[in-house]
Amino acid sequence: MVIRLSSALGTQMTYSGARSTLAVLANESLDSLQATPFDSLDVGTLLDTIVVQGRPYGRLLTVTAVTPMLTRIDVALTPLEGAGPAHAVTSYSSAAW
Repeated sequence: MVIRLSSALGTQMTYSGARSTLAVLANESLDSLQATPFDSLDVGTLLDTIVVQGRPYGRLLTVTAVTPMLTRIDVALTPLEGAGPAHAVTSYSSAAW
């Protein structure tokens, strides 16, 4: 019984560590795009692969024009192999009036 509990705790700790790392990476990507001048943001999507704790994740960056003065920025990190934690963040960027 003790072995089962320690195994479950180890699995939860690994999952939590991956989830925390994904949150940091998603927010770093979002911060980078938000720091880009509005006129330099290209509308579109970019998909690349990153590795977190030895597992591949897809990072999808999407910039959508909501209005000519406002863009929506989405960052999503999802596992490419099997089940696992995922994380997504959204923000907006606007042109100066």
